[in-house]
Amino acid sequence: MGMHRVLLVDDEVYARKGLRKLIRWEACGFEVAGEANDGDEAWAQIEQLHPDVVITDIRMPETDGLELIRRTVERDGQVLTKVNQPYFVIVSGYNDFAYAQQAVRYGVQDYILKPIDEIELEGTLRKLAEELNRRKHAEQTRLEQEYGRLLNQFIYGESDSKTVEQWTELTDTRTGDALAYLLFENNTSHFWVSDTIQEEGPRAGKEENFVRIVQSVLGKMYENRLYLHVKEHGERVGVLLTAEHLRPYSMNLQAVAGQMQSCFAEMSYSSVSIYIGKVCYEPFLIGHAYQTALKAVSYKFISEKSGIVLYDDIQHETVQWVHTDHEKEQELLTLMEEQRVQTLEHAVSEWFTGMRTANYAPVAVTSAIHQLISAVLSILKSAEANVKEIPSFKPILAWQAERGTLAEARQLLTMFMVDSARKLAEQRQYNHRGAMTKIKHYIEANYSSNISLRSIASEFYMNPVYLGQRFRKVYGMYFNDFLLQLRTEEAKKLLRQTDMRVYEIAERVGFGSSDYFATQFEKTESCSPTEYRNRILDEG
Repeated sequence: MGMHRVLLVDDEVYARKGLRKLIRWEACGFEVAGEANDGDEAWAQIEQLHPDVVITDIRMPETDGLELIRRTVERDGQVLTKVNQPYFVIVSGYNDFAYAQQAVRYGVQDYILKPIDEIELEGTLRKLAEELNRRKHAEQTRLEQEYGRLLNQFIYGESDSKTVEQWTELTDTRTGDALAYLLFENNTSHFWVSDTIQEEGPRAGKEENFVRIVQSVLGKMYENRLYLHVKEHGERVGVLLTAEHLRPYSMNLQAVAGQMQSCFAEMSYSSVSIYIGKVCYEPFLIGHAYQTALKAVSYKFISEKSGIVLYDDIQHETVQWVHTDHEKEQELLTLMEEQRVQTLEHAVSEWFTGMRTANYAPVAVTSAIHQLISAVLSILKSAEANVKEIPSFKPILAWQAERGTLAEARQLLTMFMVDSARKLAEQRQYNHRGAMTKIKHYIEANYSSNISLRSIASEFYMNPVYLGQRFRKVYGMYFNDFLLQLRTEEAKKLLRQTDMRVYEIAERVGFGSSDYFATQFEKTESCSPTEYRNRILDEG
């Protein structure tokens, strides 16, 4: 609460000057707003200055103190509510019981005899200051509640002529006064980003309620905030500005919004969008002003650089409501699968530039991003990749156009696409290692059959050339060499442990003929199968 205002009334100028110097007004919560020489002059001062407390002498020429009090209390023949009345303190050199009786009847707060005891008067003033604080707070709360009630009726189409009448009386506005509804949207980043992980959450110092931040900004710009009712609209905060709030800025809404953004920036909220509805000049059109402020949100990314969207300026612009560029989406998916990271990053940037150029509405941007994410997840799922292991998945999924910027979305989506490309590559490597193990086991179990690189590739739905390359990379030898090694080792075992004939062994281990078996055996062992068996028998 600010300082309370006091009016000094006494026909002796020295008494008034002495009272000014005697009392520690500021320490008691007061400032002397004016002085009056008699009751008539005091009456005029009360009408003009609206003091909270009047300290008056009783005996004065023309209109005395009691008449002044009576006239004020019963102004125009109607007893005023205490909210509109100043408190009265009588300072008099006359200890007259009749005066005291009348003073009590008029609700005088105190009757102090001259010479004034400064401790006594300061004690009275402190009590009055406490009472005034309570009274003003209660009245301000009542007015704000009434203002909010009427504003809701206008916004939600429930107003009538009585609502307009009550509004005019409450706000002291006139028909023809400009009214503008503003919506504030906090787009300050909701994510913190490190080298390895991105998490959703408030940055340091960002936990303060955005409603309070808006109230603080309005408080910086306007000394009288009585009729600046801040209203929550989901993720956004709204306020109605009247001509009184616009006049200091020459009725220039762009200038008003610019100053607001400067105030937000001083409080470390550097990315606040302000949507301004159509200016109206009749209270019953406040609802239309609110609805057009909501429509202005659709143009958010058109004016993202300034962060200020005036419906009157952009209402004729065409907005894209549906995402249709599926060709570009497919290009991004292809680049991701092909691991072309640098080209992918550039393509994501172009994709967002295209959405801004095409005047995508926030809902269309969100839809486009979610469609792309869904397609990426489908590819990852088909490769059996664990999406939960991608650190940038949750932040991009949580991003909302209603509380974010295209720059932030571009950054998050680029991270997600690059992370997904890397995860897909890792998963494919893992899958191929697993596939090679299965293929190796298959060969080991079926080497005696008539198998080939082509037949195995067909069995595992792979390209035979690619299979041959992968097999050599994983196991360090060609497929045919591995197959020959398996067959030869098994043939050596049978030559050592059985008396099977050479042609029988050749057939058992998968060679097409005994001659081919003998030729291949001699290449690897530098002797024929018969020589190998005889050497083993001789050594035995």
